Amino acid sequence: MSEERLNLQKGIIYGPVKSRRLGYSLGINISPEEIKLCSLNCAYCQYSWTGLLTKDGESFRKILPTADEVKKSLTSFAKKANKEKQHIDFLTFSGNGEPTLHPEFSRIVDYVLKISEVFESKPKIACLSNSTTLDKKEIFESLQKIDEPIMKLDAGNEKTFRLLNRPASKIDYEGIVANLVRFNGNLTIQTLFVEGEIDNTKEFELESYVQKLKLIKPKLIQIYSLDRPPAYKRIEKVSQKKLNQIKQFLIRELNLNVVVY
Repeated sequence: MSEERLNLQKGIIYGPVKSRRLGYSLGINISPEEIKLCSLNCAYCQYSWTGLLTKDGESFRKILPTADEVKKSLTSFAKKANKEKQHIDFLTFSGNGEPTLHPEFSRIVDYVLKISEVFESKPKIACLSNSTTLDKKEIFESLQKIDEPIMKLDAGNEKTFRLLNRPASKIDYEGIVANLVRFNGNLTIQTLFVEGEIDNTKEFELESYVQKLKLIKPKLIQIYSLDRPPAYKRIEKVSQKKLNQIKQFLIRELNLNVVVY
């Protein structure tokens, strides 16, 4: 595990970085530069605690990049990448918080889809989301348009969800699960496992998690643990050996594709 916490991303476009999951991934940060804007305050976050905890990004529009600014930045990078023969596998919504909180998220997705065709390497589109905004029709529909909606689910029950993910008010765990089911399997579930004062690796935790996955039926499950110091110091990294044991358990119970990172 790295000894350093990750710094907030500066600017709209960052990378590309060599991602374990997405190859050469160009990050698209549509969150603020100076503070994390998110609907969760996860104990394990590599960016530390959430500065602006909310389920509604509209109030913070003034500190967010506009859709037109995103379009301009990405178009400029596409031209540069083509000139330099730079290969990009994915254009990935990620960065300093939850990207779907952006009030213009749907418009931005449409821009990114069009600009992806400008790249000679024809990258796919991914979004790393914490799954909390899927009750908004326009968000759900936009995520249907992209190649890889990678959705977060770290717990199989309400209690552990609240301990580990520490949501903003008016976020309903069972509602999140119900909305993930609506993808009809066309999504990846990403889960981070930890031990210590909060532990989502215990037998009863895994059993409840499996029950939710049986409903969601994702095409892929990605499991991993801490890579950098967490916001909450009383949780610990899960060993690679234990992650592999969890993988085998999930495969036996679900007969789904599970990858350990």
